[in-house]
Amino acid sequence: MRPRSLFSYVVDHDYGINPNPVGGLCTLAQCKFKPLPTSRRNVIEMAEVGDWIAGTGGRSRESAGNGKLIYAMRVTRKIPLSRYQNDTLFSGRADQYGEVQRTDGRFVLISSEFYYFGKEAIEISRIPSRHLSHPFEKWGQRHRRDFSEAFIVDFEQWLQREFAIGIHGEPCVGRPTNWSAKTIACRPRRFRIQRSLRKPGCPPRKC
Repeated sequence: MRPRSLFSYVVDHDYGINPNPVGGLCTLAQCKFKPLPTSRRNVIEMAEVGDWIAGTGGRSRESAGNGKLIYAMRVTRKIPLSRYQNDTLFSGRADQYGEVQRTDGRFVLISSEFYYFGKEAIEISRIPSRHLSHPFEKWGQRHRRDFSEAFIVDFEQWLQREFAIGIHGEPCVGRPTNWSAKTIACRPRRFRIQRSLRKPGCPPRKC
């Protein structure tokens, strides 16, 4: 059994679709995968159950800006993309869209333990750094996973101590059609969510 990992990458555009934190689950299906069989493995191929995924803010207007934590999730299930697209358990999710050119060798990461902040992104400086000897963020493309078990434990315990599992903010841009205020699980004393309706999120884009 390999040691667990934490993958940190930049969420360049946050529509609430990739990741998709809806209905008590957070899924990562249509982003951070290798586009071709000959490509290098990416987060979706490399991550296993028990690993943590952390998405940080990017510079674009469709993200939260550098130095921010948009979401974090602990992988609790990993299934083939083809199964995900046809499983009625996941019907109606915004990242279960349409025909995909290639499903062989592709997976979906699923989490029931997630913390999604969206445009209420948390300052990365709040993350405990006692066991962190390098930046938490991965600048540019790809990802970083050079985090020690000691740091992962600190990161996990910090999230569990400071935040309730669930949604703490709306997407940085728009709102997917399956978004519901009922899925918000934040603590009222810390966060206040604007419940007024917005127009649906933009169509999915390639990562």
